Amino acid sequence: MLLRGIQTRVWRALARASVAAAMLAGMPAAPLRAQQGSGQAASAVVVTVTDENGAAVRGALVTLAPAQAGKPARGETDVAGRAEFPGLAPGTYLLSVAEVGFYPITNRSVDLATARRLDLTLPHQQEYRERVEVNYSPPAIDPQQTTSTETLAARDVINIPYSSNRDYRNALPLIPGVTPGAAGQIHVNGSSSSQIDKRLDGFDISDPVSGLLDLRVSPDALRSIDVVGARLPAQWGKGSGEALALETATGDDHFRFAATDFIPSIQSRKGIHLEAFTPRLTFSGPLRRGKAWFYDAAQGEYDLTIVTELPPSADEAPLWRWNNLAKAQGNLNSTNLLTGSFLVNGFRSPHDGLTSLSPLETTVDLVASAYVGNVKDQIYLPGGGLFEAGIGFSQFGSSSRPRGLQPFVVTPEATSGNFFETSDTTARRIEAIANLSLPGFGWHGRHQARFGADIDRLTDQQSFSRGEILIYRENKTLDRQATFTSPVAFDLHNVEASGYAEDGWAPAKRLFVELGLRLDGDEILGRPVVSPRVAASYMATSDGETKLSAGAGLVYAATNLNAFGLPLEGARSDLFFGPGGQTPLGPPVTTSFAANAAGLSEPRWVDWSAGLERMLPGQAHFEIEYIGKRGSNGFDYQNTGAGAAPGLPSGRFALANDRNDRYDAIRATIRYPFRRTQMIVVSYTRSRDHSSAVLDPTLDNPIFSRQLGGPTPWDTPNRLLSWGWVPLVRKFQLAYVVDWRSGVPFSAVDQNQRLVGLPDSYRFPDFFSLNLHLEKRVRLFGFEWAIRGGYDNITNRRNPTVVVNNVDSPQFLTFSFIQGRAFTGRIRFLGRK
Repeated sequence: MLLRGIQTRVWRALARASVAAAMLAGMPAAPLRAQQGSGQAASAVVVTVTDENGAAVRGALVTLAPAQAGKPARGETDVAGRAEFPGLAPGTYLLSVAEVGFYPITNRSVDLATARRLDLTLPHQQEYRERVEVNYSPPAIDPQQTTSTETLAARDVINIPYSSNRDYRNALPLIPGVTPGAAGQIHVNGSSSSQIDKRLDGFDISDPVSGLLDLRVSPDALRSIDVVGARLPAQWGKGSGEALALETATGDDHFRFAATDFIPSIQSRKGIHLEAFTPRLTFSGPLRRGKAWFYDAAQGEYDLTIVTELPPSADEAPLWRWNNLAKAQGNLNSTNLLTGSFLVNGFRSPHDGLTSLSPLETTVDLVASAYVGNVKDQIYLPGGGLFEAGIGFSQFGSSSRPRGLQPFVVTPEATSGNFFETSDTTARRIEAIANLSLPGFGWHGRHQARFGADIDRLTDQQSFSRGEILIYRENKTLDRQATFTSPVAFDLHNVEASGYAEDGWAPAKRLFVELGLRLDGDEILGRPVVSPRVAASYMATSDGETKLSAGAGLVYAATNLNAFGLPLEGARSDLFFGPGGQTPLGPPVTTSFAANAAGLSEPRWVDWSAGLERMLPGQAHFEIEYIGKRGSNGFDYQNTGAGAAPGLPSGRFALANDRNDRYDAIRATIRYPFRRTQMIVVSYTRSRDHSSAVLDPTLDNPIFSRQLGGPTPWDTPNRLLSWGWVPLVRKFQLAYVVDWRSGVPFSAVDQNQRLVGLPDSYRFPDFFSLNLHLEKRVRLFGFEWAIRGGYDNITNRRNPTVVVNNVDSPQFLTFSFIQGRAFTGRIRFLGRK
């Protein structure tokens, strides 16, 4: 109780300081939130929207339409959940409130002659509710949204039949502008995964070293997924212009329990075996009704891959993975909300890398883990402001062990021996955030000012021990012998600090302008950089059904610790042999990396975009948008040395700022609400993504070539995407996904790992997949169930993911890892009505 009293007094002192700052700026200070509206003009109407736990709902569209005749008044709730309507005449109005992921309020009659303040509760959509579900809220045009934001609500993540639906990352490519990458990574509008600002409940969840998205959370725990793909506000940074925001669920005053995929699947390859067991469980409810709630989402996974081409007892690759999210929220009072969460990930693959070309002895025992925790406090300030502060911690670790100490042998057809690398890595982040949104004020229009700061400390601990690699030609003669320096271990750290100021300004009824300024700096590069950004939206028609948006901004990327860790991994020595495999062609070729931070600048991008939104008949929403991005000063490793002898390559690489990137895209998207309970989305994107430096040499896989330009490895010039779910007879529901896109490019190399031709001058075949699933909800044993079955890639299209790119191999341009048609089933236990 003493600690709670101290904490409450500290936050109240901060709140008073915020109000004092508002008064100094000439803004009217109002009484406490419980008395909001008493300082409003007599003709002003204030609508306050909160969720079932008392948290403000930001960005909800509020419409007040005269019951008889007249133009409706529209507004958007601010960070405190408030929307203000000055000048409305007393009388009867029809009130509607809608926001993605919430049950809407539609045409509720209110009398503004007696009520000038309306307090509303907008509950989150639940998979199953105690009462009859209301209709789905169709898309609408947000007059004060300048960003290009795409959203997947919880029902989308659950209902859309994407492949491997136990991994939410596979749902992200269902968002227009997002294309899938390798190992569950994504690319947004031409950005690599490491360039995207990724947040979970407001905290950074990217790997502190690589910047990749490796964290797993149960798809059932996600309340919404937002991707900001253009016109990035100043509050977002550490990326090249894109942001990913994941929001998880919170419990409420009802105890809820749900389970998914709790029945294992069987396979008949080489006998009867367990194929997969992927149970998901969620449990939530009140700790104290009306005051505190808990939520827990657990997910387990067991997979068994059987490689039919390998002999018995050496043909199985089991995998275990699990994660658990525990979360709690407590309302200390009506204006102070405290939340905390802890997410843990575990992974074990004892035969990682097993394929028909990589037998059991070449695999590794891979173990990985992640721990993410945070605490955040939110205080709603008088007059509609919000102050929030929090601290977060994350740790990512992995350990890889080969099955022996024999040399690793590589031939054009396959590998043998034991893998050459043993590794241990640990990456940590400690993060502190603070954000202040001041109450709205009037000055040549209406303003909403926001300020924030973010401080991160990153640490990187790695150790490597590498053995010998023997590379043979097709005629079985030795081509090359690779060795490495003795085992190495190193620590690397960095401190990042950033701050921003942002103003949402409505100078006229139909015009909204967002001005932002961001300051970033870190310990490695040591120089602060300033990023100005501006965006605007204009309602082109008085009915609010046509909007124009445009904006431009400067964006700097976070310093990637991977780039500065490469020089600390040691060196590699390659000895090349003549045609007989006995005589060295010269001295060994040494591969090493060097990075001098003092001579480097911060990579940056200039982004600009423009878009048109229009409501069509049937409440369909149409959007067309152009996005342009120009990157400069990007990090790349340049091959700087001469060969050790005539005819031999060089492996001396130095980190430079020579990379320039260019991305252009035009995208059209239409969303159609089908019978007001289902949704159909169709999107087409035409784009071009080019870089002056596309080669990515590493110590394990050096590319003996000078740096060259070409299309990026994730360049996808054409993409057509459609998904949705529609009702059928007898309460069946059909869900589908159609995805067609250009094949991604790749480069060709020779036996000596030298580039052949231009980088990324080859492409995979075009990708096409059609997933069709049927689902029906039934009542059995007094409980509600959802039973689903269907096919992924029902056309059995061969979509390869791996290619032999060695021109000296007889299997050059042979594609593999082809996944054909697959039947999948799902049973969800939804609880008792």
